[in-house]
Amino acid sequence: MNTLAAVGAPLPRLEVAGFAIDLARDTLLDADGRAVELRPQAWQVLRYLALHAGRLISKDELLDAVWPGVVVTEDSLVQAVGDVRRALGESGRNVVKTVPRRGYLLVAAPVAPTGSETGTARWRHRLTLGLALLVLVAAALGWHRWAGQRGAAPATGAPFSVAVLPFRDPQRSTDGEALARGVAADLVAELARSPDLRVLSDQSSFQFSGGGGTPLAEIARRLRSRYLVDGTVRRNGEQLRLAVELLDSESGQVLWSSSQTLAAAGLGAAQLALVGRIAGTLQYRVRQTEERRALALPPRTLDVFVLTERGRVSMQRYDAAGMREARALLAQALQIDAGYAPAWVYLGMTNTVDAGLRLTGEWTVARLPEVLVQLNRAIALQSDLPIAYVALSQAQALARNHDAALAAAQRCMELSPNDADCFYILGKAQLELGQVPAAVQNLAQAMDRNPLAPAYLPAFYATALWADGRWNDAVRAADQCLALAPTFWRCRQDRLAALVELGRLPEAREEAARLMAELPAITTRWFDSVFADSAAALRDRRRAAAAQAGIPVKRE
Repeated sequence: MNTLAAVGAPLPRLEVAGFAIDLARDTLLDADGRAVELRPQAWQVLRYLALHAGRLISKDELLDAVWPGVVVTEDSLVQAVGDVRRALGESGRNVVKTVPRRGYLLVAAPVAPTGSETGTARWRHRLTLGLALLVLVAAALGWHRWAGQRGAAPATGAPFSVAVLPFRDPQRSTDGEALARGVAADLVAELARSPDLRVLSDQSSFQFSGGGGTPLAEIARRLRSRYLVDGTVRRNGEQLRLAVELLDSESGQVLWSSSQTLAAAGLGAAQLALVGRIAGTLQYRVRQTEERRALALPPRTLDVFVLTERGRVSMQRYDAAGMREARALLAQALQIDAGYAPAWVYLGMTNTVDAGLRLTGEWTVARLPEVLVQLNRAIALQSDLPIAYVALSQAQALARNHDAALAAAQRCMELSPNDADCFYILGKAQLELGQVPAAVQNLAQAMDRNPLAPAYLPAFYATALWADGRWNDAVRAADQCLALAPTFWRCRQDRLAALVELGRLPEAREEAARLMAELPAITTRWFDSVFADSAAALRDRRRAAAAQAGIPVKRE
């Protein structure tokens, strides 16, 4: 039964988690009455669920309603529902419920009736809400029964987001700050191993500081994360004083705090204990940690840890000076402790990035066998390090070993199912093989966990959206990429290709002119280099778009 039809005239407005679904104006409004942007398919999904609020809608019904007469996969529906949930913020999964193997359900309350409404209308509104709650309870009972049959205890509530802020050195020394950030980055990596928590990438969360001038509520809003972890790390020789707090940004309360002094060798075990406490507070499970405790070998000295962290940060500048500085720092770390796996990982990653982006000219594709030796040494030292498989996948893709790149990315996801980098590298590998719907979905998950991401992430997301035929979305993602890095040529490639597909040739030719001014050697071959032979159709489309915009096929 159509829920709103049962009430009579459709309700013009429904309240959901501080938002309003204005059906009369076809608009989603935030708490301040401002329109929230949604792509057309996502709005149509939300609108249909709102028109049937309180009723379980099957996936087939939604597909037929939103994409009538069009053959699409369930990935399109999953993407649209994901967009709706992200627009609704932390409460998105509470509002748009997934009932496993059955469909979706919108939990919404109609706006309080005005004095002009009749008693019958008010009674009908209450009945609608009551029916919605009954359906929700029934769905929840069904979920618990199904989960019990599967032998798994479902997590309570919606998947909470956790963001770890950059830890600080109370003395503000350069090496102390690097050490504190490194400890926080490792904590992010360990939290991401939880299969249930939504963990924000440190590339986004490290742009803020709990001890800085930005209010915690504003940090949480921009990161779309209710729970924040903040802390300080103070070094005294080979000992650390570690103080950590878990904060609820909604209430401003400190949920708990921990303070301990430990030797460098005990840092890994202390981080695992913190992960368990954070997850336990939010009523989520973490994976078994005994194997992790055995595998996570500490550096010989804290100096090695500091040098590795400084190398990682230098690499992430993505310029020639940063590459050279990172190599020098990581080589120094390995000279002290050749058995420290993370230093080998970031050395291999630095050399891969340098070769791929052609930053210094010192490392090229011809030296990728050396990179693979560095990364395989890291994995031999510590086989469960997710970032090692991110780096390995990048290197294999650059060497055009695309199946090996996909296998490494899948291993990353197995080890760390909520890591933004693992979602990114899996989506990238799938895109290069032509597995477009899966690539779009995983890159969207990476964007969700890295809302303030560096330019490479929206660049690859733009390519995936272009490949999926979502050209307006691709232009928007490319614009986001350019806002972050105006001279990053990948951003303009994506924008150019999408503009050609949209028939906006004058704009595409302007982008081509900018590219040729920045990169005089560019040809159409620069546009297809990411795709494997299995994605030949995408490769041909990409190259044809470049030629149509005026990029030369070859240089004289």
